[in-house]
Amino acid sequence: MSSILVYHSISAPAEPLPSAVDISPELFERHLHWLSRWREVVPLTETLGQGRNARRTAITFDDGFQDNLTAALPLLEKFDLPMTLFVSAGFVDQPGYLTKADLRSLAQHKLVTIGAHGFWHRHFNRLPVKEARSELIESRQFLQDSIGRQVDLLAWPFGECNEGLEVLAAECGYRAAWSVWKGSNERFSRWRVPLGRWDNMPRFIAKTCGLYGATKARWHRRHTDQEQETNQPQPTVLAA
Repeated sequence: MSSILVYHSISAPAEPLPSAVDISPELFERHLHWLSRWREVVPLTETLGQGRNARRTAITFDDGFQDNLTAALPLLEKFDLPMTLFVSAGFVDQPGYLTKADLRSLAQHKLVTIGAHGFWHRHFNRLPVKEARSELIESRQFLQDSIGRQVDLLAWPFGECNEGLEVLAAECGYRAAWSVWKGSNERFSRWRVPLGRWDNMPRFIAKTCGLYGATKARWHRRHTDQEQETNQPQPTVLAA
């Protein structure tokens, strides 16, 4: 089935960013070169159909780092590959993140689709329903007001969601949402593959071709679910 890739920051800091989500521009360019040769890279919404295409891939970015504009976009332009940028609304205009002017520019670009990523990048599984609903609605409205276009795609912060949140996303006007291993892997929790500093070419190819999703991703999902059940209180049950 389609591979949905998740990037964050295209940069090369001396020390890794939290969770090692940074990837150097040089390595990112190698990723894109391989994708342009061996995969069919499509806009994210084209992966929502029911058909299975083992070569189809979509590129996504989370959070809204400014280097998504200054470093990632020129390389995507070089290979003419589309991306979806999921923006945490509360990060806009903060140091190191995109400005409203950046967002307006990106929204006009033929290769870019803007989506929402919550307002403050919170753990939605831990929020009462009222707060979760507010985050979903307000982040979407902020982005729509900023770019003058409809925003109806969502990526769950930390890749976390559950059945109640999937229902809530639909109620708040989203067309589809993406997680990382969590949820039902249906329209409001489609699974994505995270990439970071340590994803050299062999690891990247394994992840993109589905080997990662078939092994470590599912193991990680089971492991973290069991860990949360053992060590944490049950999350708030979301109800209408």
